[in-house]
Amino acid sequence: MKKLMCLFIMIIGIVSCSSDNETKIDNSDLIGKWNWTVTAGGLIYFQETPETTGKIIQLTFKEFYTYSITENGNEISNGTYELIMKKSIYSGALERFIQFPENQQYTGIVMRGIIKTFETNKLNISDNNYDGIGSEFVRIE
Repeated sequence: MKKLMCLFIMIIGIVSCSSDNETKIDNSDLIGKWNWTVTAGGLIYFQETPETTGKIIQLTFKEFYTYSITENGNEISNGTYELIMKKSIYSGALERFIQFPENQQYTGIVMRGIIKTFETNKLNISDNNYDGIGSEFVRIE
């Protein structure tokens, strides 16, 4: 009887184990190429644009949560990004939050923040801080 009980407990344990595969947050509206238009905000308000910096920054989101960033036609970063749900200071609701790799240097665009698409051709990443900054993009592909 003891062996049967141990076998039963072991089977229940195996069946109830959750998969290591987490459900990914939908990124289908992000996939494509986006041109940077502005980064602005901060405690001491500032604004950077392609015109003021001389930088043409393109952010490309690909399938399987990969990205690349080019500056003036040269790739400066690539890898994988993560989407999680995080409480937005703007709406108070849980919203998609994008995180690029931790070792990513500042490229002129916000690399961690609430990410939203508007009208299918506009993208905004806001760093989710009260005195924070945000970057805006337009879809080119």
